Amino acid sequence: LSEKGHEVSVFINDTSVQNFEITANQKIRIIRFNPSRTNSSSFLGHVTNISYEFADIVKEFIGKEGQPGIIEAQEYLGIAYYLLQYKQLLYDWCKDVPVLITMHSPSFLYMEYNHVSQYRYPNYWICEMERFCLQAANHIISPSQFMVDELEKRFELRNKSLTIIANPFFAGGFFKPVEEKARPNQIVFYGKLTVQKGAFKLLEYFKNLWDNSLTRPLYLLGGQDIVYHPEGKTMGDIIRTKYKAYIDQGLLLLEDRIEPASVAKRLSKAEVVIIPSCNDNLPYVVFEMMALGKVLLVSKQGGQFEVIEDGKDGFVFDHEQPETFEAQLNKILQLNDDERKMIAQNAVKKVSSVYSLDTIYNQKIEVVNKLINKQKLRSAFPFIRQNSNEHLNIGNTSEGFEKGLLSIVIPYYNMGTYLDETVQSVLATNYSPKEIIIINDGSNEKESLESLNRYRNIAGIKVVDSVNKGLARTRNTGAEIANGEYLAFLDADDKIDSTYYSKAIKVLKHYDNVHFVGAWTKYFENSNAVWPTFTPEPPIILFHNTVNSSALVYKRTAFIAGGQNATNMMFQGLEDYESVIALLSKGYAGVVLPEVLFYYRVRHNSMIRAISKNKKLLLYEYISKKYSPIYANFGAEVFNLLNANGAGYELDNPSLDYAVYLKNPLLNKFANKAVAIIKNNPRLKKAALGIYNKMKS
Repeated sequence: LSEKGHEVSVFINDTSVQNFEITANQKIRIIRFNPSRTNSSSFLGHVTNISYEFADIVKEFIGKEGQPGIIEAQEYLGIAYYLLQYKQLLYDWCKDVPVLITMHSPSFLYMEYNHVSQYRYPNYWICEMERFCLQAANHIISPSQFMVDELEKRFELRNKSLTIIANPFFAGGFFKPVEEKARPNQIVFYGKLTVQKGAFKLLEYFKNLWDNSLTRPLYLLGGQDIVYHPEGKTMGDIIRTKYKAYIDQGLLLLEDRIEPASVAKRLSKAEVVIIPSCNDNLPYVVFEMMALGKVLLVSKQGGQFEVIEDGKDGFVFDHEQPETFEAQLNKILQLNDDERKMIAQNAVKKVSSVYSLDTIYNQKIEVVNKLINKQKLRSAFPFIRQNSNEHLNIGNTSEGFEKGLLSIVIPYYNMGTYLDETVQSVLATNYSPKEIIIINDGSNEKESLESLNRYRNIAGIKVVDSVNKGLARTRNTGAEIANGEYLAFLDADDKIDSTYYSKAIKVLKHYDNVHFVGAWTKYFENSNAVWPTFTPEPPIILFHNTVNSSALVYKRTAFIAGGQNATNMMFQGLEDYESVIALLSKGYAGVVLPEVLFYYRVRHNSMIRAISKNKKLLLYEYISKKYSPIYANFGAEVFNLLNANGAGYELDNPSLDYAVYLKNPLLNKFANKAVAIIKNNPRLKKAALGIYNKMKS
């Protein structure tokens, strides 16, 4: 891209820098940013935090320099999740910038093949972030058709703006053939030792071969410290234990990672390099070995099958037909020098032409230019899963109330101490037109009645007196008498940011399939924590609440039709959560603005604090029975989430690893920094694994 005249900025998260550092070379700019630049690491899990910080640093540079022509990211680990959330939620700094997702391989595939529980938090949430990235991107580039086919077996990829373009490869530098002084004689596996990369399958094949008189050794070259989660041990440790007899006989040899500068020399001894992936997109090791003139034996289960032409520039076997492995390996070992040379030459020629920088650039820039020229906002929000009622017709939105008007309903019961602060926060909002409706739910304290009386004759504020009916009926009453097209509830001791309502209604106006909007919540008075809420989609929202359901802004017709608070629940406290489930069950979906726009006062005597564990159990039971059809639709997922994480009513943040963080913000912030350090240190990684296994058990 740089050589073709494009200016390129590459963002890399790096804990070693204080804020961010910029290095530039020609038209390439590297921006290293600390993933704890903001305080988000105190309330977001490690991976989710990096996604948030990536969006934040991009926003900062756009603010300084203007919008780029295009932003490219990957779906892996949801790095572009928050960037795409901001974009699809119509934030001005990014809504007009096309976002291209070039697929790596999503975690929900890696986890499946590596036998990692996808449902344990934060794994499931990371998978959800990846799925959203794929649905929300302006365009997807997949390096292989194989990966697209694998994705579509597991979830409905509704984003049809997709092109198959391989990754480019530049063979200069480390990957040039080394002159062979003698015929190579080693059988080599080169790559990460993981189940997904086919390590266990390969060793099964060789065990059978060794047990049936093969005397040729197998060399395993690559990282051995990947954790195999079912046993809580590294792959290297498992293999050394399980195949000790073959190691002792010299038939199996393990070597750790090879520095890039040493790869060509070390692999010069390889007679054949095996890439036995059980699932892969387009592994670069295939290109690297082709560029080195190596004879490859690759599995059919991955994008490598789309690169290698069997018998011409490499060889292919099929895991679904295990006998093909031995047959193809024997064929390679019986090649004469001229045949080997021809295959090597074909491999070098292909990788240097078909997958060259120029070839792939010409394919990719065509896609990029179309995106830049045809970028337009979506008419439907890209929820991860299609709701059968996503385009629900709720009638003429201007019928029976004033178009554009926002009605803010404040249920009020003996909250005189806080009312002024709450009302002033509403009056300070930049959205207009609006009306404030205070429903006096039978207040009987003198101070509270005096505070209320001050608002009885103020224009734009209506005070309605009622006998005490409880919060649910009070909210419903307010919704029924409201005059606005849009509706919001605000408890009489909470506050809102001055921009909240305008940002929420902007989204409600734009999307027919969005019926309510929430935001992140900041606690105050007896807490200063942040609750980073999340778009309430099944199955997670059925497992536990991910949204501050008392702080939502609605299309009023949707609330009246599907979200009125239940008035017959045996205990108060979860009426607003029940309302969200009711809305979703009827096809009224909602989203969350990923920033603090709502302020929740934490009082020692608040109603939510009075809900005991037993009451929560009964309320969850009530909700699940009342909305059994939607729970039935996602029964398997909810069941697995419960098994992996425990009781849902004790959770509120799917981005956290509760086994480690224990919902402690200070520990969470420390852990996010520690994870980055541990991942790059094999000794620390092994020690941390032992500690983690003890904590889980």
